[in-house]
Amino acid sequence: MTQLFRPRITEKAIAAVGDVLRSGWIGLGPKTAEFEAAFADMVGAKYAVAVNSATAGLHLAMVLAGVGPGDEVITTPLTFVSTNHVILYQGATPVFADVNPETANIDPDSVRGLIGDRTRAIICVHYGGYPCELDALYDIAAQHRLTLIEDAAHACGSIYRLRPIGCWGLAVFSFHAVKNLPVGDGGMITVQNEADYRRLKRLRWLGIDKDTYSRTVNDVGKYAWEYDVPEVGYKYHMNDIAAAIGLAMMAQLPVDNGRRRAIARMYDAGLRHADIIRKPPLSDGETISAQHLYAIQVRRRDALIAHLKARDIAPGVHYMPNNWFPMYRGCRGPTPQADALGHTLLSLPMHVLLTDDEVQGIIEAINAGW
Repeated sequence: MTQLFRPRITEKAIAAVGDVLRSGWIGLGPKTAEFEAAFADMVGAKYAVAVNSATAGLHLAMVLAGVGPGDEVITTPLTFVSTNHVILYQGATPVFADVNPETANIDPDSVRGLIGDRTRAIICVHYGGYPCELDALYDIAAQHRLTLIEDAAHACGSIYRLRPIGCWGLAVFSFHAVKNLPVGDGGMITVQNEADYRRLKRLRWLGIDKDTYSRTVNDVGKYAWEYDVPEVGYKYHMNDIAAAIGLAMMAQLPVDNGRRRAIARMYDAGLRHADIIRKPPLSDGETISAQHLYAIQVRRRDALIAHLKARDIAPGVHYMPNNWFPMYRGCRGPTPQADALGHTLLSLPMHVLLTDDEVQGIIEAINAGW
């Protein structure tokens, strides 16, 4: 079976785990701090805070934005449910904007029309790794004094207007097992001011103002027990095992993302079946996709899924629009473009272990008809 996703973990990453296990410090500690600093440097952010999942990171972003009961958050329906569950965690209401049919990213014009007195924040998702229209979205957020949260789960290594995703504002990345920077699970929040950074570090460690490592770093061998708990927080911190993998895999990210873009170009050049409505946008000079997904829009999608599975090729669907699920059906829209994409989007296998022959086999299977 040609898999939809498949992670590649380098020998360097495997060795790094052994080093951490032998170090005697495997929880939140020096490797996590090193990973945070290296990641911030990579994406051009002022600060980065490591957490145990992107879902945890998005939840903390909601808290940081002050979202609470009675508030509304404008969001996209074309995403994994984590994006919108975190709105519900805070007792707020998702308001679904429509999407651009070419990119599957949230449509700024739709966002503008949904802002009301209860709107507190906007979430955009860089679908498949292709960046959203951040200029327009940040302008909207600034004009209405809203927080823009970038769900960058697909966008580790993406570039918008020659600047990395992660340097623009508040962004949350995923290191899930099949993401571009696979750690097993984990996430990173990037922010641009020190106050947000310090609060996020508290929030990811139960609201405590000093984590265990920071209470030893200035006096090695002695454990300082004093700390304060200025607010309720969560046990969302990363550990040094995951951080060691992340540090090692960061070195591989440019190569891996380059391979993903090469596979996307092969698909783009080879696919020509008449039932393909649209292919995803590829990188241009100023906007570069991390190419987490290669999602086509296709008529008779279910027939193509069956056709590919019969040939031991595993496709996927990203995503069923969230406002189709019962818990979200009462939320405002409308979202005609997202609804249409919910019937046509199909993700083709996309991972760095795909060979050229496998990619060509997928192309030939699709072009042969179904």
